Amino acid sequence: MISLEQLRGYVLEEVLARLLYESGYRLLVSEAQDPEALKRGAHGLLVRGRGTDHQADVLGELTLPVPFSLPLRIFVEAKYRDTKTGLVDARNAHGVIHDVNEHHSTALAGSRTIPMRRYHYRYALFSTSGFTKPAQQYALAQQLSLVDLSNGGFSGLLDAADDAANKLSFFKVGFPKSPPAQG
Repeated sequence: MISLEQLRGYVLEEVLARLLYESGYRLLVSEAQDPEALKRGAHGLLVRGRGTDHQADVLGELTLPVPFSLPLRIFVEAKYRDTKTGLVDARNAHGVIHDVNEHHSTALAGSRTIPMRRYHYRYALFSTSGFTKPAQQYALAQQLSLVDLSNGGFSGLLDAADDAANKLSFFKVGFPKSPPAQG
């Protein structure tokens, strides 16, 4: 059974995926889109890294070409919690993005054609409760993107995600004493 908190996180991921799509990104949702870099994991799509594979909440590829650069992919992690996202998550983001950007599969080295298709991955960490000062300082130093969804400008987005999760929870978990408010 999925909890309301997990459902809220999932709905937020879907909202962020839609925002990426509307901003010109092609969503990567299947390993068939890039079998060398992506694979299906137990809980979603994994991106191959040099040391291990990493699950992305949302993964997108910018459809506009970036001159004199590798094609750009964005690795999105969403944190839906009551406490500020901290240094541990920022450090994890840094480790993940470096591992993914350094991916070179030695198992397929002899069977690859040259030039190989490579990408430059960027990491965006979204938080519904903001970030601690150490997380902000670390992210700034490591060029990680932090998006603070607790800012009032995102209240409509969070309200819609909460409303959708509450309505889905009503049908998923069972019927509470009274149905959710119509709106």
